[in-house]
Amino acid sequence: MDLADFELSQEDLQEIETLEFNALQTSFRDISSDDESENLHVPKKRRRMVINSDSESDSVKDFVLQNLPTSSNTYTKWKNPTGCTARVIPFTEPTGMKFPFSRDLSQGDPEDFYSLLVDDSLFEIIAEQSNLFATQSFGDKDFKPCSRSHTWQPTDKHEIKRFFGLILFMGLVKLPSISDYWSTDDIFQQPFPRTVMTRNRFELLLQYLHFADNYNLNSNDRIGKIRYLVNLLNDKFKAYYAPKEELCVDESMIPFRGRVTFRQYNKSKRHKYGIKLFKVCTNPGYTLKIQVYSGKNIDIENNTPTKIVLSLCDELLNKGHTIATDNWYTSLELAYELLKNDTHFLGTVRKNRKYLPRKVVETNLKRGEFVAQENDCGITVLKWKDKRDVLMLSTKHTDKFTRLNVRGKAVQKPAMVIDYNKCKASVDMSDQMTAYSTPLRKTVKWYRKLAIELLLNTAVVNALIMYKETTKKNISVVDYRKNLVQYLTKSGRPETGNLALELRPKRRKHELVKKEGPVRKMRRFCVGCYKNNVEKMSRKDAKNKTLKVPTYCLQCDGQPHYCLPCFNRQHRT
Repeated sequence: MDLADFELSQEDLQEIETLEFNALQTSFRDISSDDESENLHVPKKRRRMVINSDSESDSVKDFVLQNLPTSSNTYTKWKNPTGCTARVIPFTEPTGMKFPFSRDLSQGDPEDFYSLLVDDSLFEIIAEQSNLFATQSFGDKDFKPCSRSHTWQPTDKHEIKRFFGLILFMGLVKLPSISDYWSTDDIFQQPFPRTVMTRNRFELLLQYLHFADNYNLNSNDRIGKIRYLVNLLNDKFKAYYAPKEELCVDESMIPFRGRVTFRQYNKSKRHKYGIKLFKVCTNPGYTLKIQVYSGKNIDIENNTPTKIVLSLCDELLNKGHTIATDNWYTSLELAYELLKNDTHFLGTVRKNRKYLPRKVVETNLKRGEFVAQENDCGITVLKWKDKRDVLMLSTKHTDKFTRLNVRGKAVQKPAMVIDYNKCKASVDMSDQMTAYSTPLRKTVKWYRKLAIELLLNTAVVNALIMYKETTKKNISVVDYRKNLVQYLTKSGRPETGNLALELRPKRRKHELVKKEGPVRKMRRFCVGCYKNNVEKMSRKDAKNKTLKVPTYCLQCDGQPHYCLPCFNRQHRT
């Protein structure tokens, strides 16, 4: 009905206002008379609808009644379950690895699937940013003469791949410290790392490993150093794999005790301190999207549980998926938002959430008993007593039970509890598989640890799942990591020979040389004698006792002066 040209008299407006007030009073009395519902809070101010119309009074009344708030679209109207869902949203999307990649890689090797997610172009970007960071560091810092940074040479994608291959190897073979992998000790000695890279070169690459230009970062983005890598991997994860019907949104914790503003504490986690990741997963543990929590005041998208779920699943809505969450995310608000987007919702819920049916929340149950209520939108809230009370919310299920065989005994469980455990297993499986032979180590750089988690844990598990589903081959995550170590460490290497020995710089031959010129002017304090004397006496006394010599080492950095005994002690022993 077109109301653009309507004109109302003063009597019509008074009649509309009276009709609106009476309708609100009637709605309030209907809800108050229901013992199983909560009180409806009538707003203090009633909205005045101004309609420019000249239509008949009956049409105006119908229009007003259609736009009045009623009890059917509020959270408070609950009733006993009818045994059938109000709305079934079908899921018809294809699942698994997308076509044509599944056809082309049906006989692929493990490294082929990993290369889809982490390709050579990404290693090239890491090499460029590491070289840039090293160049910027040389201009901003004054290094000591003996610092290994003076030996820095630009890296490339092949060396970066070998570097990450060694980090993967360190996850398979655990040793107390990084230097132990190149140790000649009979207990710690490992022959493999020295064939790939020297220890000094590995530690130098680890020192300058970088993923973004520090001079072009957004000052308001706390994870700017890693933002590009996170976005790139999220695009890769969804480009090659279509999720199953069941999805799960949850958080994971990357252990980190260093100094970072958005470090979190969660006493329920195994690693209580760390960087929090929000992620959405699908069975059997494939990670579809990751968001790094950078603080409530900074991260506007991730400041409420409802916004977190909607932002993580923004590209998965309107497809008939079922999203499961734990009680930190679950609310009636989120359930209604997902129903609007043709997505089912399932999860445990806290009893202090708003608008839950009081009868369900407050009823005391014995083991095996249950109580449930639903509303007109098809949202069911169920409370079931097992070892303890389990409070569930679902837009897909009713209060039906399913018989199961658990440890040889027939037991009955609510269908929504069984499906919730199935959905929740995806995140648990993802965390479990990433924990096997993880290469994470203690570090003072948060972005370095986060990058290793994404590149060598999350991406590896995703590639393993695609490999197993596409090739129908069963392989453990440890064996899959071992194959990736062989693939990465062979990048850019000749077929035969020891690349580390070929690239190792020749050992310099140190010689004691006498400075030309008058001896009185060329003499300097012996470095070795002064170092020994300063340990026994004050600096002033050590300076007076130290011998001045005209001889120095031409090959040492800074060309220090040595007497003959100190030179031999320094270079010959």
